[in-house]
Amino acid sequence: MPLQVTFSAPAKINLSLDIVGQRPDGYHLLATVMQSIDLSDRVTLTVLRQNEHAEAIRVRSTQTDLPRDSRNTAFRAAALFCDAADLDLRPGTGIGLHIDLEKHIPVAAGLGGGSSDAAAVLLALDALFPGRVTAGERDRLALQVGADVPFCLHGGTVLCEGIGERLTALPAWPGLPVLLCAPASPLLTRHVFAAYRENRCQPGPDTAAVLRAVQTRNLKALADSTANVLEAVSMFLLPQLATIKDALLACGAEMAQMSGSGPAVFGLFASEEACREAADRLRQRLPADVRLFVCRSQTAGPQQIRDGV
Repeated sequence: MPLQVTFSAPAKINLSLDIVGQRPDGYHLLATVMQSIDLSDRVTLTVLRQNEHAEAIRVRSTQTDLPRDSRNTAFRAAALFCDAADLDLRPGTGIGLHIDLEKHIPVAAGLGGGSSDAAAVLLALDALFPGRVTAGERDRLALQVGADVPFCLHGGTVLCEGIGERLTALPAWPGLPVLLCAPASPLLTRHVFAAYRENRCQPGPDTAAVLRAVQTRNLKALADSTANVLEAVSMFLLPQLATIKDALLACGAEMAQMSGSGPAVFGLFASEEACREAADRLRQRLPADVRLFVCRSQTAGPQQIRDGV
């Protein structure tokens, strides 16, 4: 019988995002507070004891246009783990890995869906092959896959610095009502960063004040101190984002901001009732191709799903 586990893979939002420098290799240095939310993909990993097919790692997804080879973060995470754990993937003799992605997080939206899928794969393989890699090695593998993967591996409320490798856990802020608005038009991260380099026009957050606001769970103080330095250039590339942000604020959001490099925009609300009322109003005001998700913040990253729950 094959071995199989399923993990949730939660999305993230950036409560703040600042660019504080750039390495000689071109990677931007960030100071960003990330927050896990309960909008999640579902990642199932199946291990075949003997792989009789040409594909040692096979990826399937409900999002049919996602790549299924090394361009896919879940594929890369599996390949890196197997190499580090010295697992035999040779066709005909080694094991086979089947990765099934049930996608719920919008793709290329600044919500970390691909990164969270990769983190879930690392944790799933660690659960199936315990002791093959250390926790430190797993963190290093996560960073090799992508800058957001180390955060997604741990989740919760975290200050992420460097290129994503320096994580400082912050006091948890669970149950914070979040309304996500995700336009259908994607924004490519590389295009946003290229535009940012040419036009650094938006002031950054007061990160120290953001940290104080998070530590005291003060939503108004967070709204007064935060920013996303990529927001202005993303709004230039996709003007619809400014309309969405204004609409969230007009419908009662305590703060509204773009997540990551966009195009998803989120609003934070004082109560779940206010969040749901805003969602009802925005469904009438925003174009039909803007997907709305009523969510809450959560305290952890990927979790194993047992007995179908």
